[in-house]
Amino acid sequence: MDKILMKLVQRIREEFQEAPGLRLTTDQAARFWGLDLQTSEAVLRELRRAGFLLQRSDGRYQQC
Repeated sequence: MDKILMKLVQRIREEFQEAPGLRLTTDQAARFWGLDLQTSEAVLRELRRAGFLLQRSDGRYQQC
């Protein structure tokens, strides 16, 4: 993972920690953080892979 993506992952992890009720789809996350869809998908995928986020049946990501 490149440095920019690592920084985004950390920043977005912190955002989820600061707002425990936060639940976003990939599209919503991209708009919320001003990212393109591909980057948003990569960040959320990494946080899910790390066991920090889960993806609900409605497609929204939330903190585990």
